[in-house]
Amino acid sequence: MLGRGTVHRFRTTLIAALLVASCATPRNGVPATLRPFTAELGRAFDDSADFIEDVDAIGGRVASDWNRQISTLAAESDLIVSVRVETLTLGGDHDTARAYRLTAAASRDPILGTLPNDRRVDLRVTEGEGGFNGVAQNEQRLQTRPYVLFVRWYNDEGTPRAHWHLSPETTALVGRVREASGALDPNAPREEVIRQ
Repeated sequence: MLGRGTVHRFRTTLIAALLVASCATPRNGVPATLRPFTAELGRAFDDSADFIEDVDAIGGRVASDWNRQISTLAAESDLIVSVRVETLTLGGDHDTARAYRLTAAASRDPILGTLPNDRRVDLRVTEGEGGFNGVAQNEQRLQTRPYVLFVRWYNDEGTPRAHWHLSPETTALVGRVREASGALDPNAPREEVIRQ
């Protein structure tokens, strides 16, 4: 039979262990601890999309800037996943500014991070923000092909929200992102070392 002190210590230890586990576990795809979001990150996570499919064909400064942005996105994302933009709507936001809301549905398992249970990520961009016009000018184009979605979660007055970027999904981009983020390709051949 266990004494009262032992039972109390066991309960206290169990509660502490459960609290630690719940703090480390992402909730609905959002990490429990959000990292700081800087102005420099805002240039990469611009709440917009690019439409560059073959950066090597473009060359020059555009290619250099795009490569730098992709490297930052790959290194700093909380979630990287192939998606299709399922819905795109324009409406009023909480402060009556117009805002686009996009629902991105994952088409594969994440390259990095954790997806919400429904495998969808809600994105938004409000009028006056840098990415708003890019979304406005490409509403139909955004819904015609798969993209790689880069997400960095931030704290918006106590609510976790996504800063994001979409780039057309290509084999070259996915390979570059896997390399830059350190994520392994689960379908890549594995090398096995056998000693004799």
